[in-house]
Amino acid sequence: MIKYLHKLLLMTALIFAFDQSTQAEEIIVPVSDDNELTTEHFPAEGQYLMVWIAPEYGFRENHRKLAQSFSSLGIEVWQSNVLESLFLTQGTQSQKQLDGRYIADMVEYAYKKTGKKIILCGDSYATVSVLRAARQWQSRDISKKYLKGAVLFSPYTYAYVPPLGMSPEYLPIVKASNIPLVIYQAQNSGIIAQFNTLYNKLQQHNNPVYLKKIPGIMSLFYQKQPTPQMKKGALDVSNSIDTMLKLLSQHKTPNKIIALKKTAVEKSGIDIYLKAFKGKAKPLSIRLHDTDGNLFEKNNFKDKITVINFWATWCPPCVEEIPSLNRLKQKMQGQDFELISINYAEDKAVIDNFMKKINVEFTVLLDLNGDFAKQWNVISYPSTFIIDKTGNIKYGVNAAIEWDNPELIKKIQSMY
Repeated sequence: MIKYLHKLLLMTALIFAFDQSTQAEEIIVPVSDDNELTTEHFPAEGQYLMVWIAPEYGFRENHRKLAQSFSSLGIEVWQSNVLESLFLTQGTQSQKQLDGRYIADMVEYAYKKTGKKIILCGDSYATVSVLRAARQWQSRDISKKYLKGAVLFSPYTYAYVPPLGMSPEYLPIVKASNIPLVIYQAQNSGIIAQFNTLYNKLQQHNNPVYLKKIPGIMSLFYQKQPTPQMKKGALDVSNSIDTMLKLLSQHKTPNKIIALKKTAVEKSGIDIYLKAFKGKAKPLSIRLHDTDGNLFEKNNFKDKITVINFWATWCPPCVEEIPSLNRLKQKMQGQDFELISINYAEDKAVIDNFMKKINVEFTVLLDLNGDFAKQWNVISYPSTFIIDKTGNIKYGVNAAIEWDNPELIKKIQSMY
């Protein structure tokens, strides 16, 4: 009974913490080349210290609130936006260019200052920086093995976004990682269709990789202000983090590093025009409800030009192309044409509220848990498939474009 009451009180405190503004003291960490990394410090008296690296878009409110909850559980947290400290542009490309050296310096500094067990942490493409930093640290002549592994939230490790319908290539650090890992994977993440491939690659050297799935959200951090579902997911993480860190501590980070192959050539699979589709040409049958609760079914795609657009309200490019999709539908009136819009893994209430503000002149279908997008192997948004009158996918676009561009409409009409 006492344990139950203690847990109840702790949960109440955490819920209260997630509704308060989050403040942390700032410390400056000296690193090599006379650089310094500005770090937000969430102090705690426990045995663990988490070095948490900001993703490509910087820290958001839920990052800080989760760090605050870890601190209340006795886990010290240092959050550092390395790109900002180095005066680099916030973004995926800058994040991919970090070699991990400065973060490894921070790991050493944190241990010298505190003597604690160090855990690296990151989400999205900060995963790449974390894995590179761990390998940098492993390559140094360090007698005390105080780095216990890393915690990754919904990791992104693509060398580049592949063309629509094709499987991605991963950055070389994925195959060269052999440290103990904990992964918290959001089940509605845009990369969930490829997650098992990444999961297997990260444990191919027989290193332990513990996995916990977070249902109902695409990420803990994708919105600046956390939604109720994101807050719940963060509380679930807080409830399990102590157990996960203890699991990591049972293992030793290997002394031996894995050979790192040549960095993958940065290519762009992003298309800003109609491009011949190279995946499976046969489209999947559709059976989804629309925002009015009506069931939409489609099994036969022949005898019409069909445009199927996957999108989400949190995706700015998706929102930007809605007016041109409206105009495309208008210009194709009277022809054998159909526009099918499928929202990815958002609640009906979110979409209804969005459509009160943004004029959407076509029916929106609900892929509530994201499973349908996974079946289509969609990993970036927006993604659009164009099906010809034979019923096969002819073109694919994984970027926002002007759908009423005269040249594009001419190309669509040439499919009749």
